[in-house]
This record gives sequence, C-alpha cells and structure tokens, in this order.
Amino acid sequence: MNPRDAYVKKLKAQLAQWNADISKLEAMAKRPLADAKENYDAQLKSLRRGRDALYQQMTTIQKSGEASWDHLREGADKAWKAMEESFRKAWSDFK
Repeated sequence: MNPRDAYVKKLKAQLAQWNADISKLEAMAKRPLADAKENYDAQLKSLRRGRDALYQQMTTIQKSGEASWDHLREGADKAWKAMEESFRKAWSDFK
C-alpha cells in the first residue's frame, strides 16, 4: 500500500469514529436543560462542519496524483488536529 492510500485509509477510519462520536453526543444533547441544549447544538453543528470539511479533503487526496498529495496532506493534518481538539472540548462539555 502506498503512503497516500495508507493515509486515506487512516482518515476513513477516523471519520467513521467521529461519526459514531457525533451520534453519541447527539444522544447526550437530548438530555440537558434547555439553556445547555443550545450550546450542545452549536458544538454539534461545528463538529459536523469540521467532519464534512475533512471528508472533502480526504476525497481530494484520493483523487490527487502522487506528486501533489503530500501538499494536500499538510492541510488535512491541520484540520485533523483541529477536529481532535474540538472533540476533546465537546466530550468534556457534555460530561
């Protein structure tokens, strides 16, 4: 497996995990008091936007040539780290 395909496989696995996490957080968001629900809904919306953007980057990487995918990877890595931080914050807020 070439490095690009391995990276895309890793991204797909992480996106699948984030989809599962978003589902769990959505279930948790249904329980809070009305004032906290607005905050949870905003966080979920932000997480979905980030996930969708990263999915789009993954699709672009998959379609890219061997020479250009390394450059695309840098942006995806930054988005990935931002999503990880957003999930950490969401999990701590939801607990």
